[in-house]
Amino acid sequence: MSLLSSSVARADRPGRYLLGALLALPFLYIAVFYAYPLYKVVALSLRDYQIAFGIDDWVGLGNYSLLLSEPETWLTIGRTLLYTVVCVSVSFGLGLGMALLTVALADAFAERYGRIFRHIVIAPMIFIPAAAGVMWAFAYTEHYGWVNHILIALGFTPYPWMVSDAAFFLVMVTDIWGWTPFMYLILLAALQSLPQEPIEAARVDGANAWQVFRHVTFPLLKPVIAIALTIKTLDTYRAFDYLWIMTKGGPGTSSTTLNLATYKTAFQNLDFGRASALAVITMVFPLVVMIGFMVLRGRSAR
Repeated sequence: MSLLSSSVARADRPGRYLLGALLALPFLYIAVFYAYPLYKVVALSLRDYQIAFGIDDWVGLGNYSLLLSEPETWLTIGRTLLYTVVCVSVSFGLGLGMALLTVALADAFAERYGRIFRHIVIAPMIFIPAAAGVMWAFAYTEHYGWVNHILIALGFTPYPWMVSDAAFFLVMVTDIWGWTPFMYLILLAALQSLPQEPIEAARVDGANAWQVFRHVTFPLLKPVIAIALTIKTLDTYRAFDYLWIMTKGGPGTSSTTLNLATYKTAFQNLDFGRASALAVITMVFPLVVMIGFMVLRGRSAR
């Protein structure tokens, strides 16, 4: 009997090893792709590490002290937060408004009108950000862009959009154009999946459209809105493609955000110590957002 049980245990040993290896894979993935890079960034942020000059000295918190003492760093942080707040809030407002309009069109006329409107709204999603950035940068060029051609046809003089202070806001417009469909699809799906009984009951009680939305529809949408805003906020905060392709952070530093500043410091100035400190500073806001989201989820669960 003991021989039989020992032989069964030996036969089952490879399966246990395989199960252990599979269970270890997620931890290995986190260690290789998250924990080690994070450790390396923090470690480099404590050093004056400049490849071009062969410098690799321990400076402790010197990089942070230097960065936080410079007005340009605070301007860059403010610019990043402004970009995030404007793009997220406008995308959310437009997405919610168009989702409500789609539902209204489908209810008032026919489903095919809502479907046609939906296809028009999500059209920008077919463009990858790199292609969309090139397309819109060309549209705003002074001599060849169609925006200035329209201005000339209306009797105005052409304007150098991408080398003016307006460049940063035009990138925001492009980001809003490209990512409003994302908010729209999430909110439309949420609206179409809402239970109709509370809405119908409110209408029977004499509530108008605004009252139904404010007191019934919007509260039911809050969990989905919280998730959508969190995803969009984190995605917009780390925006790089539109900004780099359209302005490269210019003119000057007028459209440079934390991500662009980190990239330029690391790969143009080859100052990896200071760039790592900027990267650590950049990570603070997403961390605060995620903690806030988890706190809100915890409160709503209670």
